[in-house]
Amino acid sequence: MCIDKFSVMAAALWLTLPAMAQVPASAPYSPSWQARHHLQWLSDHAGLQLTTSHWPLPTAAVEQALTRLPRQQPDAIAQQVAWAREEVLRELRDRQEGWRLRAQARSRVEALHGFDDNYTPGSSVQLESEEWRWGQAADGVTAAVRVGGRAELSPNSLQTRFSGHGTEGHVQLRPDGSAAVVGVEGWNVQAFSQRHWWGPGWQSSLVNGHNNPSWTGVGLQRGSVAASDSAWLSWMGPWNLDVFVAKAQDPQVVSQQPSGFLFSGMRLTMKPQPWLELGFSRGLQTGGAGRPSGASNFVKAFFGQELNKNATDSFVDSSGQIAGYDLRLSCPKAWGEWLGSCAAYTQWMGEDAAGKLPLPYKFMSLWGVESSFGQGRYRVFAEWANTNVYSLPWDSKSPFPGYVNGVYTQGYTQGARWVGSSQGSGSKVMTLGWMDAENLRVFKIHAGRIQTSMGAYDPRVTAPHGGMWAFNAAQTLAFKSLSLTPELAYTHWSRSAVQGSAVRKNLRASVMVDVSF
Repeated sequence: MCIDKFSVMAAALWLTLPAMAQVPASAPYSPSWQARHHLQWLSDHAGLQLTTSHWPLPTAAVEQALTRLPRQQPDAIAQQVAWAREEVLRELRDRQEGWRLRAQARSRVEALHGFDDNYTPGSSVQLESEEWRWGQAADGVTAAVRVGGRAELSPNSLQTRFSGHGTEGHVQLRPDGSAAVVGVEGWNVQAFSQRHWWGPGWQSSLVNGHNNPSWTGVGLQRGSVAASDSAWLSWMGPWNLDVFVAKAQDPQVVSQQPSGFLFSGMRLTMKPQPWLELGFSRGLQTGGAGRPSGASNFVKAFFGQELNKNATDSFVDSSGQIAGYDLRLSCPKAWGEWLGSCAAYTQWMGEDAAGKLPLPYKFMSLWGVESSFGQGRYRVFAEWANTNVYSLPWDSKSPFPGYVNGVYTQGYTQGARWVGSSQGSGSKVMTLGWMDAENLRVFKIHAGRIQTSMGAYDPRVTAPHGGMWAFNAAQTLAFKSLSLTPELAYTHWSRSAVQGSAVRKNLRASVMVDVSF
């Protein structure tokens, strides 16, 4: 659990902001991996004023950044800039102006999930409407609505008995993709059902990633990512602040489980230099069956009070929390002559506070390097994630598994799936990834050690674990408004509940149909 002052800093930041240029309300937007690749390339090469480690962002914020992209580009990259910009704008138009149906038939097998991956270890179907907007930026108050729904097989791959509907049912329904947004003075007040990706990684986010079902809740997010006009805040460059509260959808996996807890997420992202992006994230679990709840307890949790109970303390822990930092550092452009464009990134998420200091420590950690080449067509990355606390190279204390504690015994989960990295608690995994944005092709290989379980978590079940190697590949075939994506994933573990069982070797095949109309 972690005490931090990110909430105080964010509240102070919001209260001290001058009136900002209005951006109309818009639905949240999370790009496909191809669109994120293009946005990252435009940010690195063409001066795009947008943070790229914080999703979703308001659709209008991304549109505004693309509109302000410098038109005069060096001849050597002008064609690539136009291509990347048009690819993102096309995806934005498809999401805003048409309905979208995604159906995936998949064998019920776990695999490692990264950015833009479908987390469900089974089949699913999802429908999203077009986006409807009302009002202009000058009107003062604007609004936007999108309606969505999703039916899927239970995301808890470790569950074998199902009953009724809801979190314990075999088939589950969610309002995924829905959003109702009101824009006021440059801020979006929103109710939504949406997945999040917070961090610079391509395979893992240690705090809020794409391995779990969408969060359904309410929140406040800055409507733009542009730099502030204020002399006090202009040093931040492009920035965004996102705060939300959602109710967890967690099946019963342990006795006396504090089910139905509230999850509160907070992220502040900024880009003070064209070559530097910084992120500050926080996730907290509070309330739930058998736990202190109500407004007063939530305020205590939000401000990091009554945590890390000792035997002599009279209080009951108000919450379970993690918080930390991430950064992405781009290589000097002069290196591009022999390296292409490149960057290094890291993310540290701590599960506790250093004594009386309001700062996290006991960090889980992620380290990565990436490069794009082939005139913006390809991206490769290497990413190492260690989900043990005390995992930094200079830590002298013995590491132990993160994401689990004695307060929330179901772990840091949503729908029984890890909210952070899909490799789960106490694991170490290296991923090598290759993307071809022109041919819509991606291939990843993984190697490392799974300590607890991959994908889903149930403390009663001994899931496949131990030494692990895996690969997954996907190829999208596009036909106008329809695309077909076959996927193949193989995972091999050294240990399982029954030694020698075929469960140690999993082959997953799937095909996704995505159509806009």
